[in-house]
Amino acid sequence: MPFSSSLNLFLIGNGLIIITLILNQNDSNKDAITNRNSVSQTNPLEKFTWGCVLLQLSLFLIQTKVTDF
Repeated sequence: MPFSSSLNLFLIGNGLIIITLILNQNDSNKDAITNRNSVSQTNPLEKFTWGCVLLQLSLFLIQTKVTDF
């Protein structure tokens, strides 16, 4: 099943991207805490992170349905 194999690779890659984005947001929050003078700003990559998480969940559900049948 080449579709399942490529989907697995995509899920692994997307998972690594999600972990990297979350660690990046964690570091930027630590920097914001140390700089109290700055206005509270959201990280611009936050929406991209949520999009990757939703994509990951959707593809994981598709993968489980494909492998079940």
